[in-house]
Amino acid sequence: MPSNADKITLFPAFLMFALSAHLAFLNLQVTDSSTKTNLLNYATVLFIVGALLIATWIATYIIRQGSKNS
Repeated sequence: MPSNADKITLFPAFLMFALSAHLAFLNLQVTDSSTKTNLLNYATVLFIVGALLIATWIATYIIRQGSKNS
């Protein structure tokens, strides 16, 4: 059964990765330069935040496994 840390980090990370991919796809469709820049910036920020959430989840998982073994 997933813990609260799993729910808090993995679900938003998945949403951020999906939204990042969607914005990157929209970036290919748009021709306006300023809109392209904004979409790419938002997609990059969402991807980085999603990666940070995954890194947080990995750290909490390792800590949880270490405390179970002790």
